[in-house]
Amino acid sequence: MVRRDPMGTTLEELRFGVIGCGGMARQVHCPNVAAIPGARSVAYCDIDEGRARHLLETHGGDYATTDADRIFADGGLHGVLIQVGPKMHPRLVQAAARAGKHIFVEKPISIELADALETVRAVEWAGVKFIHGTCNRLAPMVKLAKRMCPRPLYSYCQCTDTVTGQACHNLDLAVNLFHEAPLGRVYASGGQFWGLDPHLPADSFSAVLTFADGSTHTYIQHGKAYNPMLKKYHYQLFGRDCCVYLAKRFKECHLMRARDAVEQSWVFDGPDADRGPFGYMGHYDELKELVDCIRNGGNGTMTVRDAAYILAVEKAILRSVEMGQLIDFPGFLHENRADFLLEGRG
Repeated sequence: MVRRDPMGTTLEELRFGVIGCGGMARQVHCPNVAAIPGARSVAYCDIDEGRARHLLETHGGDYATTDADRIFADGGLHGVLIQVGPKMHPRLVQAAARAGKHIFVEKPISIELADALETVRAVEWAGVKFIHGTCNRLAPMVKLAKRMCPRPLYSYCQCTDTVTGQACHNLDLAVNLFHEAPLGRVYASGGQFWGLDPHLPADSFSAVLTFADGSTHTYIQHGKAYNPMLKKYHYQLFGRDCCVYLAKRFKECHLMRARDAVEQSWVFDGPDADRGPFGYMGHYDELKELVDCIRNGGNGTMTVRDAAYILAVEKAILRSVEMGQLIDFPGFLHENRADFLLEGRG
């Protein structure tokens, strides 16, 4: 089947199966796939068949099912969109890779580092395209901040959310975008203060990450102690001659070169709920990137190795909290047989 994009170009239709038909699929990913020329969701899977049928009725397609294996066995599907919760991500991503399906998976890639490493091997062995749902890397204000301060000497992030739900986003920006040198050392202090993330030794912490080029990132994560003035998270980048402030959940970007003045500001003026093609968080862009990779070759911005690397950083932070010690990050990777994640860095 072919479709025409708005410019009149004929495109082979890329058909996707959706695994997990909850809020993210319903409100974000399925509408965004529908907005991409030549892409379409056509099969829907959920343990609640009613939710799968709702998406089928809303977006059209071939069938709804409770059996993910039916999605993987469907030779008419080019790829899958997986958003079911991190405990199930490794099994489903690995099954999709074995079936030759291109993959989008929501963050985080897994709960355990060993599962993430096995997922890397499965995806790379299969040679399928893969995008991890750390969409903030593609957010307009984040990309602008990177251009304004391409090599920060020091950066800082504060976040009010769960470690499992949000740390991967903010750590991705620190270790995969803003700081380009390999991570060298990790030190963190914190604990279980709010009763969140019970499977982890801490739901809140202050962490200092030191990179091989001497640059430093400070990350403060404090559970659900929500601060409405903070708007969930903010970021600051400090260069030799500038400071860039990403405010209000990346809806604002401010550039400062003098101590008492803002030189320039950029503000997103759309609705908070906008996660579509003109949104401020990069959700549309991550799926558009997957479609482009399938059509044109190459790898996307958020690779499977990046996804595992983020989780390794999170685990090193939590190890430091538990032990009260500085963690040598390359040594931590070696201990976990994850040295290969350093290939191509720095």
